[in-house]
Amino acid sequence: MISVYKPQTLIQLTMAESLLMANDIPYYVHKQGYGGLYPGMQLDLLNVRTLMVPPSAVEAAREILAHYLSDEPGLRPNPERSLWHIVRMLAEAVCGAWFVPRVGSVKRDSA
Repeated sequence: MISVYKPQTLIQLTMAESLLMANDIPYYVHKQGYGGLYPGMQLDLLNVRTLMVPPSAVEAAREILAHYLSDEPGLRPNPERSLWHIVRMLAEAVCGAWFVPRVGSVKRDSA
C-alpha cells in the first residue's frame, strides 16, 4: 500500500473515500480509528489519518483526488498564522504536559 493523501479534516477524508469507492479503487485508511481516539495536535507518527492504495492504483487515485479535491474551497481549512494562534500553540505544548501521564511512573504513598 502506498500513501496518496493525508486529509486535514474528516470532511476531506469522507470525500476522498467516496471518490475512491465510486471509481472502484481499493483503499485503506491508516490510523482511521486511532486518529479519532486522541483529537488535538496532529502528529504524523501518532494520529494523522493517511489514505493508502495498492501500487497498481496509485496513479488513478492521485489523478481523481487531485481533480476533485484541489479546487474545493470549503474543504480546505484556512491556515491560521496570527500571533495569537502561534502563542496559543506554544502554550498548549508547554503547559499541556502536566496532565499527560508518564509511562512507567510509580505513585508513591507519603504515609
